[in-house]
Order: sequence, then structure tokens, then C-alpha cells
Amino acid sequence: MATATAQIHLRTPPKTKSLLSLAADLSGAPNLTDYILRAAVERAQIDLSNQQTFALKKGPWAEFAKRLDAPAKNLPRLRKLLTSPDVFDRSTPST
Repeated sequence: MATATAQIHLRTPPKTKSLLSLAADLSGAPNLTDYILRAAVERAQIDLSNQQTFALKKGPWAEFAKRLDAPAKNLPRLRKLLTSPDVFDRSTPST
């Protein structure tokens, strides 16, 4: 793991710091900095994953669009899987 050398300085109202400190303690984080950093990194990954794009050249893009627009294939095993009750829908037999 890389050594942390960069700094981020934050100012916050005392109530916000108290809230974050309490949450850090309850979560088992070693300290407030680790708690805030972990939460910020998780949120940054979510925000960035929602913004990721990919580019295709004309030929591959046309093939990609064609496959997206094509009618769904008849896949009986997949249909069965998607229409069968999942583990949360199945009733447990009473003993």
C-alpha cells in the first residue's frame, strides 16, 4: 500500500465533527481520518462509475447497436431462471 503523503484540510461545524466521530467509533474505524477517507473514496468510486463511458469506432458501434436492437433470443433455461421463485419467494416447509 502506498504511503500517504498528500493532505486534505477540512473545516466543519462542531456538530458535524461529533456526528462523524461517533459514526467512526461505532464502525470500528481506527480513527476519524480513516473513516472519512474510506467513505469519501467509496462515494468517489460510485460517482465515477456512473460517469464512465466507452468509445467504439463506426464498425464496432454499428454491431453493438445492432445487437442491442435485436429481439431477445429464446433461451428456455434463462427464462426458467428468471420466472422461478427466488430463495426469498420460496416458502419454507413447516416441520
